[in-house]
Formats: sequence, C-alpha cells, structure tokens
Amino acid sequence: MKIVKVEALAVSIPLQNAVSDAVRTITHRDHLMVHIHTSGGLIGTGFTLGYDGSLAMVSMVDTIFRPMLLGANVSDTEWLWAEMYRQSIQAGRRGAALRAISAIDIALWDIRGKAAKMPVMDLLGVYSRQLRCYATGGYYRVGQTHNELADEYRLYVDKGFDAVKLKVGKLDASEDARRMKAVRHAVGDEIDILLDANGGWPDAPTAIAAMRRLEEFRPFWIEEPVRADNLAAMARIAEALDTPVATGELEATRWAFHQMTELKAADILQPDATVCGGVSEWLKIAHMAAAMDLPVAPHYNWDIHSQLSATIPNHCITEYFVRESGVKLFDELLANPIYPDKGILTPRTGPGFGIEYIPEQIERYRIG
Repeated sequence: MKIVKVEALAVSIPLQNAVSDAVRTITHRDHLMVHIHTSGGLIGTGFTLGYDGSLAMVSMVDTIFRPMLLGANVSDTEWLWAEMYRQSIQAGRRGAALRAISAIDIALWDIRGKAAKMPVMDLLGVYSRQLRCYATGGYYRVGQTHNELADEYRLYVDKGFDAVKLKVGKLDASEDARRMKAVRHAVGDEIDILLDANGGWPDAPTAIAAMRRLEEFRPFWIEEPVRADNLAAMARIAEALDTPVATGELEATRWAFHQMTELKAADILQPDATVCGGVSEWLKIAHMAAAMDLPVAPHYNWDIHSQLSATIPNHCITEYFVRESGVKLFDELLANPIYPDKGILTPRTGPGFGIEYIPEQIERYRIG
C-alpha cells in the first residue's frame, strides 16, 4: 500500500483547574495528531503531546515530512524513519521534530496492524497481556491541604491501584516530606509510592539531600531528580541513593538512551513512544534495555504503550491517570478509553492500536 494523503492537526484541551509540577504550571494539554491515508483505504492515526508546540509540529509535518511520505510504501517504516530523521537534522534531532516523527511512525504502525487485522502487540509477539500500572497524581494545587492530598490517594487505592506517583521538587524538602508522610499514612505500607521531581532539583547534592528526607517513607523510585540533560548528575544521584532512579521521558532516539545506560544514569528507563521516535525507536530502546536487564516503565500515553509493553520481557510498570485527577485529558477524544482493573491494564484487541476516535471531539478542541 502507498501513502496517498497525510493530515496533521493540533488539539488543545483545557484543564478545569490548573496544576503544577516542580517546573511548570499546566493549564491545558496540547497534542499533534497525524492521520495517514493509504491507497488501500486504511487510515492510521498517531499523536504526541505538544504542550504549546503543536502548531509548530503541524508545520513541520506539512513542510518537511509530507513530501517524503507521499507515494511511499506503508511497510517501509525503517527506511522512512531514517529518511525523516536525516532530512530534519538541521531542524531537529530532538524535541518537536522527533515528536512529529514519533506521531507519524505510530500512525504507520497503526496501519500495519489494521492491514494484518490484528493488534500491534500480536504483530510483534506478546510476552504478557496483563500490565501492572500506577496512578499518577499528587500535583501541586493551590490551597490543597495535606488531608485533601491524602483523600486523592485514598481514591486511587479504592480504585484498586497498588502503586501511585507523587510530585516532589517544587517546595522545600521538609514540605515534600510532610506531603509524602500524608500520602504514606493514607495508603498504608503495602502500596508502592513513586516520586517524580520533573527535573526540579538544581543539582546532585540538592537532590540527594532531599531524597535523604524522603527515603524514610520507602519510595519505589525517584523520577527525573535533576534536569534530563545533566546525565552526570543523574549518575551521581543513582550511585548515592538506595532508591532507584528512573528517567527518559524527555529523551529521544536509541543513541541518547545508550549514552544514558553507559553513564549508569538510570536504574529504570522511561521511553515514551510519542517522544523518542515512535514505535520503531521505542522497540530498539526497550530491546537494548532488555539486553542489560534494565526495566522499562513507559511514560504517559498508555493507549500506545500498553500494546508495546505487552511485547517485552522487561516491562516494569505503566503510567496511568484516572479521569478524576483532571490532569490527562486525551480520553476526551476517544470512544473506547481503556481502564485498569485492580491496577492491571489489559491492551485493546482491535486491529492496529485499536483506538476509536470521536471526530466531533477532535474538531471541538482543534486549534489553528
């Protein structure tokens, strides 16, 4: 099948209430969406989180990538990836360009599954269809008390999650410790609590000192303790702490992840297929990690990652946002959201990624 049409558009979904992590305040969720049409009548869809760069990514698809996609064979995903990466090298290598490539590659794999009339995971070979997941929450909210924070986590446990994630790094270490104490008290000793600093601590000594205050409450991991670019500091933290370091949500390509592993900057890798280069690149990263017995815990976007995580032996845990958190809103565009059962996520079984979109909702939130 040949590619006959490539559509790119941006959507922006506002949050009802703003929330903050250690480094930014979030008021809306922007996404780039790519629809690829084929000569056989199949349409594949991919997407990526865009923050405020979605319209820029639409322009990249229109001007840089569409010309090389039109007329190409859908199954030539490896060649197309290499060509898109090569031809956008001056404008990208990372960031918006790689996110656009990621969305395109995901759409191509969606078509491959639809053409084979099977889910992507069955194309690749399944290891497990039962995926442990955790509920992400604990964003900083203006005026929220410790009791209200504890109530949020009781909700997650009541929904069956045995692992939850809490934001740290925005406030001083003593206040983060009080927040974590409240959460630990609310969920009990048997629930895993993951911590996420979003790169908020300025350097390794600060991160290590803050974590010394938090390790009393037995965190499962500390995610992005310092800026993602500072792999040397990340490695120093990983060596100093008993708590594993997880990172990778902002990294792109196999080469960046290889450098991360060489420097021992992470105990757990968190590649995001919508960021690192799509399905094609995510698989390379996950298989490289498997060769080193490193766990993989994909970031965000479980609609894509559930299919991919099902195919690897080193899957650790998958991120999930309950709708009540009001933080991840992509489900607003879907006719068939998937929900965990007792903290276990089961991938869809429809062809491709099995996602059914609501066109009216896409148009409602479309921008540009």
